[in-house]
Amino acid sequence: MPRDFFFRRWLDTFRRRRVDRRAVQELGRSLALIVDREALEASLAARIRELFDPDRLIVLEPAAAAFRATLSFGIEESGLAGVGVPGRGKLARWLTVNETCFVLDRQPGVFDYLDPEEQELFRRLRLNVAVPMISLNRLTGILLLGFDGSLRRLGRSDLELLGLLARQASLAFENTALYREQRERLDRLHRAERLASVGQLAAGVAHEIRNPLTAIRSTMQYLLQGLDASEPKHQLVEELLSEVDRINNTVGSLLSLSQSGELRMTEIDLLDPLSKAVQLLRARAREQEVEIATALPPEPVLVLGDAGQLKQVFLNLLLNAIQSMPGGGKVRVMVTTKGGAEVRISDSGPGIAADKLRQVFDPFFTTKSDGTGLGLSICHSIVEQHQGEIEMESEGGNGTTVVVRLSLARRPEWPAS
Repeated sequence: MPRDFFFRRWLDTFRRRRVDRRAVQELGRSLALIVDREALEASLAARIRELFDPDRLIVLEPAAAAFRATLSFGIEESGLAGVGVPGRGKLARWLTVNETCFVLDRQPGVFDYLDPEEQELFRRLRLNVAVPMISLNRLTGILLLGFDGSLRRLGRSDLELLGLLARQASLAFENTALYREQRERLDRLHRAERLASVGQLAAGVAHEIRNPLTAIRSTMQYLLQGLDASEPKHQLVEELLSEVDRINNTVGSLLSLSQSGELRMTEIDLLDPLSKAVQLLRARAREQEVEIATALPPEPVLVLGDAGQLKQVFLNLLLNAIQSMPGGGKVRVMVTTKGGAEVRISDSGPGIAADKLRQVFDPFFTTKSDGTGLGLSICHSIVEQHQGEIEMESEGGNGTTVVVRLSLARRPEWPAS
């Protein structure tokens, strides 16, 4: 073949690589502007398909002590069940140390080095490339790619571009994590300010409200004594008494937001107020055909707290879960002690829309037609006073989980047998 043919071919390849590198750099700039994690994953996957045309792709992100699949294409959903690699496994360690792509066909020795479970993952899903997502010398994610046919193997320049793309994506994912943490901190700050304002307002007006309420209730009770039970006015006065009691309960709920100094902090077994709350609501749950299933550790879970206040938290959370399933369902209560005390209360109800999830702990926010919007605010206030955390996880149509985290007071000491 003429020499100019090879020159033109080399020039075309050189130009394509420059275009691809420019495309990756532009992608890096665009990724940095995306703060939603799901949108970031979708944008990354779309550009990888555009630039490298893999037949299969899996994005693995950190989850506890492993990297778990959060996005994929080219693989049936049933094949993704449990897909992941250990955070301290051999693949993760190799990628962290070498900070370069692993290509199965070209590095058989590395494949033999991997854990058997990792080797089986590559074989089962027909994967042949692993790309590390590195940020500040930390492995923040892994891209797994599968290519069919020997003619579609990646060249050296393609691997360099993949590595560059993965590093830029890693920084973008770090940005989204920082943005989410900052947004959560601001949400907590604004919520604390609103709670403080509501508490101050309640403390200032409670006395002025409750005095006339007491007079109104006494008058209603006096009038009720002079009315025959069959008279229409008797029922009307009873309804007015009920409304007075409802107002009084609402004022009491508002006051609880400002009573931060009334906690009686002692070393308690967290399972005690939780079990009492479950027991109190079992009959109510049975009436609505709701099953309450518990998974509690056999040993005490010792925390520093106010048993009465924590019982109120669990009663509110359990009651919300039961009320979310008027047609029946299941509530799961689970307690774990890894790194601290964690109580998870999950229901199989309709869930909460994503756009409302950030507002659930705000005072007066409610999705119930007859709710005051104070129950979850009170729970949040009590947990915050215990130096703990409370958060809600939900997807519309897929139930809701409320997580309460508290620090352990100490490890239980058991006598030697």
